[in-house]
Amino acid sequence: MAIDLNSIVSLLTDDGSPEHWEIQIPRQGDHIRVRRLGGLYYHHGIYVSDEEVIAFAGDDDYNPIDWWDTEIRAISLEEFRQGGIIEVRQYTEKEQEQLCPVPETIAFARACIGNKKYDLLFHNCEHFANACKLGVYRSYQTEQILFGKAIPKALECLGDETQRETWLKEAVQDLKAQVLDKLRRDSEKSDS
Repeated sequence: MAIDLNSIVSLLTDDGSPEHWEIQIPRQGDHIRVRRLGGLYYHHGIYVSDEEVIAFAGDDDYNPIDWWDTEIRAISLEEFRQGGIIEVRQYTEKEQEQLCPVPETIAFARACIGNKKYDLLFHNCEHFANACKLGVYRSYQTEQILFGKAIPKALECLGDETQRETWLKEAVQDLKAQVLDKLRRDSEKSDS
């Protein structure tokens, strides 16, 4: 895979269309994501089975914000979800032409297990999942920040009391779901 060249071409030829995601049961090889902190960011991975999602994860607590010990790991869907709702990436006809076959997607993802080179801007969970599925290192979340599109959206939310309250409520719900899921998993570990 010529990932670097493909990544550059992908960025330069992007028509600006938003990605499309659907809440559905994932299938083997799907690029999945789960919302964190009310949509402040999304965590991405490659679904292999309910017992195996390949994604950046910390060691014990599985905290994607714990960047100093994050690496690509195989974890369960439950660990990946952390109580959140799974969304599956839907591809345009143009993107479907460049999708890697499922066996290649999974083989590439598994070959990356143990990679500890996490970088929020240039090698995060979304870059990884897109590389597995499309052969390109892209993170639309990062691009929104780097190209100055995320800040106006955030300021708009902060300036509108209804949007701000909605976001805060969703962020608290997401964080609560993560904490409760972590407590449940820790309790199950101590019981066994």
